[in-house]
Amino acid sequence: MDNYFQGWVKSPDPENNSFWRTWMAANPQKVAEIEEARQILLQLTVPEYKLTESEISDLWGHIRGERVISDRTTRTSVRKLSWGGWVAAAVVIMAIMFYTMMASSNKVVYETAYGQTRNIVLPDQSVVTLNANSRLYFVDNWGSAATREVTISGEAYFSVTHMKNNQPFLVRTDDGVAVEVLGTTFNVYHRTSETKVLLNSGKISLSLPTADAGEKIIMKPGELVEFKSQKVLRKSVDPKKYVAWTEHKLILDHTSLRDMVRMLRENYGLNVEITPPSLLDQTVSGSMPAAGENELVDQIAKAFRLTATRNGNNIIMKEQPSTINAE
Repeated sequence: MDNYFQGWVKSPDPENNSFWRTWMAANPQKVAEIEEARQILLQLTVPEYKLTESEISDLWGHIRGERVISDRTTRTSVRKLSWGGWVAAAVVIMAIMFYTMMASSNKVVYETAYGQTRNIVLPDQSVVTLNANSRLYFVDNWGSAATREVTISGEAYFSVTHMKNNQPFLVRTDDGVAVEVLGTTFNVYHRTSETKVLLNSGKISLSLPTADAGEKIIMKPGELVEFKSQKVLRKSVDPKKYVAWTEHKLILDHTSLRDMVRMLRENYGLNVEITPPSLLDQTVSGSMPAAGENELVDQIAKAFRLTATRNGNNIIMKEQPSTINAE
């Protein structure tokens, strides 16, 4: 019922992410309860219902003598209420829950925490593998809609089922990129201001919010399209490198330490400082398992011949005295 917690679950941002990650690190015995509460919130279908002014007035009219002391840093609150005040507060909470759960919205939301991946079976039996710190949502009206449509933030791998009626499948990102398919496998990466679409098999039509908005890119298997700062880059790649995360491993091909630091931040919520910063341009090739975050940090440090020191979500990686360029 805590608004700050709900905000983190439904609309995570750097400030609330930092607070709850720090809180869980300090209270590891509560992590299981936190995850259970997250899943309950994500599974609730929240209607777009608004109490009228008279309903609000009637509800709060029963509350007397309430005094709230709130500490934003510790997220604790103290309420001094009379017995009648507690009863009235309970009535308000139950009313809010009633109006929330009595529903009318068909919106379905799936999310993953830092370091978590998740397999999702959609209503049409298409399968989505959702990468860490990602969010996928859709309106469950595909039986009557002309298009099966989902929106992704983060990263996801799609295996789309072809429908007998040729109903299209559309993936959108909040920067205006749209991927339209009938049945295929592909990967969509979208974080902050960058979107990457990789086609593994089949055929997709890609729409981008550029000057030529009406123009579509028809992608072929093995092609990657990157969209950033209104610029488009199209190239042929090895798909295995980009979808290896679905098998819990990383394939490195002249991959820079800068890219690895970005991955640790996006997928695990870790803040990594490299000393000296010039090491960020070093690269390595090979493969490694995408294990737990501690093991992954150790592997990255070993690959680039660095020492790693961790304090909560903050990590400092330093050059070893006898470091040789990793590549």
